[in-house]
Amino acid sequence: MLEEVTVNDSETVNAPRNVSIRTLLVLLYCVFALTGVLTALPGPWLPILSKKWMLTDTQTGSVIAAQFLGNMIGCVFAVRKLRSSLFLGLALMLLGTCGLAFLRWPALRVGFFCYGIGLGLSIPATNLLVATLLPARRAVSLSLLNCVWGVGAISCPTLIQIAQRFGSVEGMLLALGLGAGILLILLAACHWPELVPNTQPYPRRTSSLKHLLIFAVLFFLYVGAETCIAGWITIYAQRSFAEFYVFTPSTVTYFWAALILGRAASAYVLRWTGESSLYTASVALGLGALVLVLEGHSLAAIILGTILTGLALAPIFPLLLSFASGPLLSRKNGGWVFACAALGGAVLPWATGKISTIYSLHSGLMIPLAALFSLLMVSFWLPHFTERRQALA
Repeated sequence: MLEEVTVNDSETVNAPRNVSIRTLLVLLYCVFALTGVLTALPGPWLPILSKKWMLTDTQTGSVIAAQFLGNMIGCVFAVRKLRSSLFLGLALMLLGTCGLAFLRWPALRVGFFCYGIGLGLSIPATNLLVATLLPARRAVSLSLLNCVWGVGAISCPTLIQIAQRFGSVEGMLLALGLGAGILLILLAACHWPELVPNTQPYPRRTSSLKHLLIFAVLFFLYVGAETCIAGWITIYAQRSFAEFYVFTPSTVTYFWAALILGRAASAYVLRWTGESSLYTASVALGLGALVLVLEGHSLAAIILGTILTGLALAPIFPLLLSFASGPLLSRKNGGWVFACAALGGAVLPWATGKISTIYSLHSGLMIPLAALFSLLMVSFWLPHFTERRQALA
C-alpha cells in the first residue's frame, strides 16, 4: 500500500505539529533546490569536462544519456513509498556527486548515472509529499516548490564559474554531496506526521489507467516542450540576429528568469482564479508567445516572446502535478508517469534537432509549438476539466 502523509481527523492539530510540518516543508524545499542544481549540472560543466578529457561529441552526449537513463529508472520506482524514495534518492545523490569529484573518464558516467537515479527518486517523491502535506493549498505549494527548483537550476552556471575561479570544481561537487548528506540526516531526524495507509480510495474514474495515461502524455508533452525551448532558443536567436546577439545576455537566461518569476506569481494568481482556468489561459498564452518568437522580425521581439513564453509555461507543470496527485497517490505503481516526463525531455529536443538538420531550426521549433497545442487539446479529457464542465452544465 502506498504510504501517504495524512493527519487523523480525530486528532487536533496543535502548534508543535504545525511547527514540525513547517520544518519538514523547509527541508523539502531545500532538497528541491539541490535537485535543480544537479539537474542543470551537465550543461555548464560538460564543456569543461570535454576540454579536460578531450572528449568527442558522442562521448560528451553519453554523459547526458547516463543521467537521463538513471532519472528514468528512478522515476519508475519513486512513488511506491514516498519517504523511502526520498531518503534513497538523497543517498544516491550524495554517492554520485561525491564520486564525480574523484572518478576519471570514462568512470565519470557512473557518477552521473548514480545521481540521476537519485534525482528520479527524489523529484517525484518530493512533489507528492508536499502535495499531501498541504492538500488544501496543493497547487500553490507545488508552484512555489517548482519555483525553488528553477532557482537551483539557474544558479548552477554561477556556481560552476565561482568554482572555476577558485580552481576547485571538485570542491563544489563535494559541497553539493555534503549538502545532500546533511539534508538526509535532518529529514531522518525530523518529526514526520503520522504515516497511515490511504484507506479512502479515489473514485474509479480518477484512478483509472486511462487517466494516468492522459497525465503521462501531458507530462511528456510539457517537459519536452520546456526542454526544447530552453535548449534551442539561444541558438535560434544567435542564428537569426548574429550581428546584434553579441551585445545581449543569453536568451535562455530570460526564459528561466521568467519561468521562476511566473511560478512565484502563480501562487498568488490562484487566490483569484481556479486551477482549470489558469491552466487553459497559460497554455493559450504560451502558444501565442511562441508564435511571436518564431515570427518575430527583430531580436527584441524574440526576447519579448521568450519572456512571455516563460511566464506562460510557469504554472503548467505545477498544475498538472496538482491534477495528477490524486490518481498517482491512489496507485503504488504510478512512477512510470513521471518517467514519461523524463522521456519527453529527451525525445522532443532530439526531434527538434533532427528536423533542424534537414530543414531549418525555425521548422524544428514547430515541435514545441505542436506540443503546446496538444497540451490544450488533451486537457479536455482530464477528470478535473470534465467535472468542471458538468458542474457548469
